Amino acid sequence: MIREIMRLAHRIDAWLRDHVGRPYTVILAIGLVYGIVASVRTLIHDAETRLDVFKLVVAVLFQIALLINQLAQFHEYREERAARRARRRKG
Repeated sequence: MIREIMRLAHRIDAWLRDHVGRPYTVILAIGLVYGIVASVRTLIHDAETRLDVFKLVVAVLFQIALLINQLAQFHEYREERAARRARRRKG
């Protein structure tokens, strides 16, 4: 079941990258940055107990990891586009 969900997610992601392209990646990155900022604000505002702080720090670190992954995927997408353009030029 999990594998099927992962395959479906991969297919949907590939379709969105192919048909929406750069705006899709940019929207995801902006959403992740917004989530990180919101988590940091919550961390600052609600830092009452160590457990709350720990949970929020873990959440922020996870969101940063997702942002790094998203930026790496954006880089791969740009490299793929450049390679396709180069192949088209060579004919």
